[in-house]
Amino acid sequence: MKEKKPWREDKNVTFLAALAVFAVAASIRFFSRELSMYNTTPFALTYKYGFISRGFMGTLWAFLDGVLPGDLMNYQSLYTFSFWATVLYLVLLFVLFSSCLRHCREENQHNMRYLICFLGIFAFQMFWSDELFGRLDIYLMILTTLGVILIVEEKCEWLVIPFSIICVMIHQGFVFVSANLMLVPLFYKILIYKGKKRRKYIVIFALMFLSVSVLFLYFELFSHSKGAEIFDEVVAAAKALSEDGQGYATTLLDHEILGRDVFEEEWQYHVFNYKEFPTALLLFFPYLVIGLSFFKKLISNKDRLHRFVYLVLFAGVATVLPEMLLKVDYGRYMFRIFYYYISMVMVFIAMGDTTVADQLEETKEGIKRKIPVPLVVLFYPMFLTPFFDVIISGAVHKLSVWFFG
Repeated sequence: MKEKKPWREDKNVTFLAALAVFAVAASIRFFSRELSMYNTTPFALTYKYGFISRGFMGTLWAFLDGVLPGDLMNYQSLYTFSFWATVLYLVLLFVLFSSCLRHCREENQHNMRYLICFLGIFAFQMFWSDELFGRLDIYLMILTTLGVILIVEEKCEWLVIPFSIICVMIHQGFVFVSANLMLVPLFYKILIYKGKKRRKYIVIFALMFLSVSVLFLYFELFSHSKGAEIFDEVVAAAKALSEDGQGYATTLLDHEILGRDVFEEEWQYHVFNYKEFPTALLLFFPYLVIGLSFFKKLISNKDRLHRFVYLVLFAGVATVLPEMLLKVDYGRYMFRIFYYYISMVMVFIAMGDTTVADQLEETKEGIKRKIPVPLVVLFYPMFLTPFFDVIISGAVHKLSVWFFG
């Protein structure tokens, strides 16, 4: 007779199946069925022009075009590729969810499911809009999620090094928006473990940090030497990949090929940011209060080592700040902030951190005492998402216009 699975495992399977239905529904609801020229243009950048920034995906695409039957250098092929890449991202999210549920203590399963639902509200619908469908971010998220899964599972963790290198080659902004998702758990393991295991994580952390730093500096400072020579050819390739055969992302090529500072060209978008960001802080203020209270209690831990660990956990998102100061895609950055904090709490609990798990339980009970319907804290973001790129979200934009004109 076949042995019946433990009750808690059956419950997790049911939970993930129901969540998958929600993920599919959210994807269908927000899928724009449009690949913008800003997201087709990067595929015109290849290493035949030298070791240029953001050249990896274009080089991969050109390689696939050479070895597979048919012509891939067109809009429809890129559209199909982007669709399946986004599906893969969602599948890997569920692998991460399953891994976190499997590794956390049984008494933390309930809260882990809350965190997974909360993260899903932000993550499921993020990359289906016309602004972000096919964005290079999706490939960063695929590789980063794979890396985090390996860290939780403690299997082949050295692969985070080549994953990170490829991520910087895809988009050097990885250093600011995604690298923290792997570096912070690795740093945690360096501080918590001892002996041979600690040395292993020191090596992985150091190699990852150094490799992405060197590549970032190279792409920002030294990869534009042939810009003027190749600009027209890249523009022609970018136009060929766009839907109408004419469009391309001008600011992207100005920066990546010619090395120009596009801050002034994007000034109108900065104005959007300056109006929308304070509006977003107001709308998400309850989570700011909850999060600060959560981390204040964590960092007040009596153990000096753990106090430092939780300070690193709290400050890890600060890598996004340079992007927010210089760039305009505040919707992407808001997503990264929420994704970082929710996923890192999940990962810390999955790695066996009882203090984080206990503090989450205390925070949840505090919310239940103060809010008559505590589930509103979980589902409120559904009215404020999805996040976009320059525009943070539809709701945030409408309210900011009402506030600031």
